[in-house]
Amino acid sequence: MRSILFKTGLATALASLATAHTVLTTVFVNGVNQGDGTCIRMSKNPDRATFPIEGINNPNMACGLEGANPVAFTCPAPAGSTLTFAFREWADEPTKGAGPIDPSHIGSVAIYLKQVSNIATSSPSGGGWFKIYSDGYNPSTKQWSAKKLIADKGLLSFSLPSGLPTGYYLARSEILAIHDISGSGPQFFVNCAQLFVSGATAGTLSIPSDKEVFIPGYLKSSDPGLTYNVYESNPDSKPYTVVGPASFRPGGPGPSTAAKQTEGVVPSTCILKNANWCAKEVPDYGNENECWKASDDCWAQLDKCYTSAPPSGSRGCKVWQEKKCDMIVESCRSGDWKGPRNKGRKVGGEGESSAPVPGRIPGVVVGPVGEEGPTPVEGGGEGGDDEGGDGEEEENIPASTTRGAVVVPPVPTTFLTKPATEVVAAPVTSALPSQGGGGKKGCKGKKNYKRRAGQK
Repeated sequence: MRSILFKTGLATALASLATAHTVLTTVFVNGVNQGDGTCIRMSKNPDRATFPIEGINNPNMACGLEGANPVAFTCPAPAGSTLTFAFREWADEPTKGAGPIDPSHIGSVAIYLKQVSNIATSSPSGGGWFKIYSDGYNPSTKQWSAKKLIADKGLLSFSLPSGLPTGYYLARSEILAIHDISGSGPQFFVNCAQLFVSGATAGTLSIPSDKEVFIPGYLKSSDPGLTYNVYESNPDSKPYTVVGPASFRPGGPGPSTAAKQTEGVVPSTCILKNANWCAKEVPDYGNENECWKASDDCWAQLDKCYTSAPPSGSRGCKVWQEKKCDMIVESCRSGDWKGPRNKGRKVGGEGESSAPVPGRIPGVVVGPVGEEGPTPVEGGGEGGDDEGGDGEEEENIPASTTRGAVVVPPVPTTFLTKPATEVVAAPVTSALPSQGGGGKKGCKGKKNYKRRAGQK
């Protein structure tokens, strides 16, 4: 029996390891954490969220598995600002195993943008995509982009072009792994984040014809970046060519303070956020019956929180239960029927609803309050691309106002958390609960959280 159990456990462990690839989980704007899963389109299936897309002509190549499904919130990001994407090998644990991706994965990283007329209904598939950042192999450091991503704890920083017109955009992350081209073939790990960019101009962005691509459809199986054999070729003598078009970074005067976001805004009534779900204050109560009705409202919201939680985690749901619902139940039982306590105030401390930031955010200077702003983050940065690393200056923009020189205050919402200024790593116990809060195959611990009205 012990042998059977051991073999079963080993098989489960190996199956779990096989599911661990990588996924985009968190967006930072000028170093400010928008919250795990917030604004990000990812599969709700924790066992598939980290998987690569199969086939270069797969419609999911645009925004990943279930990437055609919009999410409730869209992150505001001024033109010229610094964005940081956080990747994890396990969706709900930033410090698990090797970090953001297994060290065996070799290839390139790229960021694409697409302006859309309607963030909720516009299809991610099709034309309008253009590349703003890429990184392949750096001959100076002898380092592939995946290795650099591991060294940076899964945090990838890049700057938005300063000449982007105001509007809604999909920001597409593309990690291409070519370590097994003779076996499973090239592996594309793709996700999209929803952005509202406030630019100095309005209207539709004009993209040069040689820089605009259709996704899917922008790749051929014979492309050098897809057929490159990392075990037979030396990238120092035979340079690796990142797939896709040359970068397009329109220059301009930078962000506008007059641009107003109307879609995907976090509601002002939101007192706690988990990914793309928000809690609102429970009804007032002044007697026992009203207290239990408020309790029912709290638990009903908790159900929705757990149901909507993506694989990046349900930490905010746990905070809502412990610091709101449980406290109301205690009030109802103890005869404290005047409430709710701390009406309308934020629930939980700063950062409780997101995993710890695994390290310093590259490319962002963190100073005293009011002095945060982006430092220059060159597109590509490592010189591994066929355009010289995509580190060229933006078009039509003076040297004195290059991208990244614009200091933009943090995005104004009470649910954002400041980045860690030093490495913060704390183990995460388990996924809570099984409804979308996982991220690891086999990690589906059920927690009985429905305690109300005298129920045990």
